[in-house]
Amino acid sequence: MLRFAPRYGIISPCLSRRIQARHLRAVNDNGAGSGSDSVCQDEALDAALRLFAAHGFSAAARARDAAVIAERSGEPSRVEFWVEVCATLDRRMARDFLKRKRS
Repeated sequence: MLRFAPRYGIISPCLSRRIQARHLRAVNDNGAGSGSDSVCQDEALDAALRLFAAHGFSAAARARDAAVIAERSGEPSRVEFWVEVCATLDRRMARDFLKRKRS
């Protein structure tokens, strides 16, 4: 494998164009979002990561199944939480679940 390494102190022209075109702030910086909404999103992300670690690619289906169980139990807040977890893992599956729920 060949890797380009510019001389020390020189910024490569290809890198300088990318830096100018993009924001210097990272996409995942959480500084702007604060409050209970970001806490809820953090909990959903944490649950999604744990589910993915435990179940791999079937984690989104497990989250959808948990939403179905919560729906049958009559817990709308838990349904919303599990749909958010499912959307974190697979947006299309969460969208299809919500469409089925409305029909």
